[in-house]
Amino acid sequence: MALPAPAPSTPPQVTGRRRCGVRGVRMGCFGDPEMKRRRRVAGYKAYAVKGKVKESLRRGLRWFKRKCSRILSF
Repeated sequence: MALPAPAPSTPPQVTGRRRCGVRGVRMGCFGDPEMKRRRRVAGYKAYAVKGKVKESLRRGLRWFKRKCSRILSF
């Protein structure tokens, strides 16, 4: 019985853009002003989302406390 030959594996296709974390690139995206701006804006957005999540939790806890105190006061 002859076993079928395994299919040749092809390397993944690489697009034109390079990632910042790739080694071997001296300056990479760290010298690019557009990438610096994108990283800065992403940081601002993450900070804003963090604040929204905290505020949502606070509002939820306040609501829960009010409901419990109303139930216990009857």
